[in-house]
Amino acid sequence: MLLRVIVSPQEIRRVTLQDVPLSVDELCSVLRNTLGLRGNFLLQFEDPDFGNELCNLTDIKDLPTERATLKVLFTFSEPLSDSTLDTASLSSQSPRSSTTANPSPGSSGDSTDWPDPFVIPGFSHDVEFQLRAANDAYANDGTVMVISKSVKSEILDRLADCITKITPYPTKVNLESVAKALVVKHPCLREPGSGQGWYSWKFSLVFKMGNYRQRMMAAGFPEVLVNKRKRGQGNAKPVKKSKKGEIHYLPQPPEGQTAVKTEKDCETMLLEVQKRDPDLQVLDELMTATFSKRRQEIIGDEPLISAVMDRWPALFTERQVIAEFRRIVAKDLLESFLGGLDAFVPSLLQLYRSAAASGRKLALSSILDSLQKEDTNQN
Repeated sequence: MLLRVIVSPQEIRRVTLQDVPLSVDELCSVLRNTLGLRGNFLLQFEDPDFGNELCNLTDIKDLPTERATLKVLFTFSEPLSDSTLDTASLSSQSPRSSTTANPSPGSSGDSTDWPDPFVIPGFSHDVEFQLRAANDAYANDGTVMVISKSVKSEILDRLADCITKITPYPTKVNLESVAKALVVKHPCLREPGSGQGWYSWKFSLVFKMGNYRQRMMAAGFPEVLVNKRKRGQGNAKPVKKSKKGEIHYLPQPPEGQTAVKTEKDCETMLLEVQKRDPDLQVLDELMTATFSKRRQEIIGDEPLISAVMDRWPALFTERQVIAEFRRIVAKDLLESFLGGLDAFVPSLLQLYRSAAASGRKLALSSILDSLQKEDTNQN
């Protein structure tokens, strides 16, 4: 299948798929790996039944079989509506999983933004030819491939390139998923005598990613470059900053957002904040537009809190604290907090019951008595 993918007016890519995806989520994962897309997005396609007008892609069967034009619409930077800021009750919240395998378009996303399953990319023509022949031999008599140094190097380089487009700092679980997907797609690469068949690939990826980050740092890649700090003064060695859980840790500026325009937006924001009744919608749009600049200043320069308050006063309002949390980790702050609090409620109640059983008089005795009669959180 041949795809023409419109990422932005300035970036239109040509993508060739060897296998037709079975679902829209799988297609999103393939494009995420192939094009290095980050954040949540939905897909639109040119529908031939309506004069090639764009329609949202909700069913993979709607996509033309041989050639299609897709448009990527990012959804993670949408400003929050007033309804998002409403505080829900404890009884209406439920703990959410910290990882979601495949975030669907329009969802709030997950804390890792890692595709599941990981889509193994294509390699060069000669390597693909060798793998195809070795896979046939493995299917016939179980013979594994004798991998040359050049073939292994290309496989690891290609995988590291795809991983880096998602995150330069994958976890061990992430690398395990890549190694598993590799031997599933190419069983000839399984390790002889190994129970799982992918352990050596995982450790090879660990070292390869370290070398790849060094290359990215030499190229000036900001998300890797910013993670090197100097402790104190003098000849202290650089110390790598601890890994963070942010999805949009150090995002690139959006299309059309130049440094001059960002400064004008900052000035407009400062004037808007000083008003007695500032326009909240305007502040949402300005804070979203200047998000990349703000992250670069806070992470790169590490300013004092007082300097941040002078530079970004809108950031210290309740509405923007919640909005900034969503921009960084793509999750709702109140929902995450209340969901986490729900997880601790049984332990806290058990602690109070133990204290009450020991004869200590508690201010929450009446509440505990009520919970003994009704131990459900449903209304």
